[in-house]
Amino acid sequence: MGLLLNRFKHLDTDRFNKHVDLIHKNTGKSKFFIKTDIVLNTLTRGSGYTDYFRGDYINLSSKEKDTFVTIKSFNKIVNYLNNLEYVIVFNDKILFNKIFNKYIKRDYIDLRITGFEEFREFIRDKKNVFAKNPKGEGGYQVEKIKVSEYDALKLYNKLIKKEFYLVEEEIIQSRELDEINPNAVNCFRVMTLLKDGKVYIVGNALRVNQGKDGVIGSSHDLYFSFGEDGYIDSNVIDDYGNVYEEHPLTHKKFKEVCIKDVKKAFDMCKEAALLVPEVRFIGWDIGFTDKGPVMIEGNEYPGFGLVQHFALKNSKIGFKKVLFDILKEEVKNIK
Repeated sequence: MGLLLNRFKHLDTDRFNKHVDLIHKNTGKSKFFIKTDIVLNTLTRGSGYTDYFRGDYINLSSKEKDTFVTIKSFNKIVNYLNNLEYVIVFNDKILFNKIFNKYIKRDYIDLRITGFEEFREFIRDKKNVFAKNPKGEGGYQVEKIKVSEYDALKLYNKLIKKEFYLVEEEIIQSRELDEINPNAVNCFRVMTLLKDGKVYIVGNALRVNQGKDGVIGSSHDLYFSFGEDGYIDSNVIDDYGNVYEEHPLTHKKFKEVCIKDVKKAFDMCKEAALLVPEVRFIGWDIGFTDKGPVMIEGNEYPGFGLVQHFALKNSKIGFKKVLFDILKEEVKNIK
C-alpha cells in the first residue's frame, strides 16, 4: 500500500490523463471505469498506469495479464538475475568502455585521470565529440560538442565543472539510418539473457528521434524491432501507440528500411554478455556505422516498456512469458 501511495503522490497527472483519454477514445469505456481499473490493477498486480496502457490491460483476460511484467515484477526479476556487486560495470560508462573496449570501436578519454594537455591533443583533429557524465542515465547527461566552437581550455573547464568526465570520438552513423533521421545516433536496444552458459536475444527495439535533436531521447521518439535479416518485423510506433508508415521528418518509408548488420549486432551482444556472467540480463545500446555495429553502452536494468507495447506487434503475450520460458525451473527462485 505504501508503494501505491508513493506512486500516486508523484503522479504525472498530465501524462496519466493523456493515457486515460487515449484508452477512452480506443475503447469507448468511461474515464471513471478506466481510472478505477488502473488503480485495481496497481493494487493486485503492482502495475503502473504506463504498464496498464502499454500492455492494453483493458482488453486482456486475467490469464493474459499474467504473462506481462510490471514495474514490481520486473524489479524482482532484475534483482534475481543481476548481482549487485557487479552492476557497477554498467553504472560507470568509463569502466564499461574499458571492459568492453573490443566492441566500443572508438577513442575516448577519461578526464578524471587526464589533464588539459591530453584533452587538447585528444580533440585537436576532431570535428565533433560527445561528452558524458559517467554515472548519467539516458540521453539527459550527454552533450554533442562541435569542437571548433570552443576554446579548448574553456571547454575543458566546462566539462570538469559539469562532471562530464567521459569524452568520446563521434560515432558516424550508417547511411541506412541517416536516411531515417541523420540528426542523432539512433540507438538500437538489444536485450540478452544468460542461462546455463547460453545467451538468448529476448527483445530488441530501435529508437529513432522524430525531430532534429542531436541526442536520442530528447524528442518524441519512434520505436520498432528487427529480424535477423535486417528488415523491420513490427509496427513503427510512438509512446502512445500511434502507428507510422514513414518518418515524419525525412519521409523515409519504413517498409523500405533494411539494416544489413542487425545479425552482427545480435552476435556482438551475445559475445559481450559472457564477459560479466554475474550480470545475466542486459540491455545493450548499439549504434550502426558503415563499418559495422558499435557498442554505445550496456544497462543492467534493460527496461521492458518498448518490447511489451501492445501496438508494437499486436500481441497479447507479455514479456514475462518470454523470460520465464527460458529460465524454466529458476522462476521459483524469483521472490
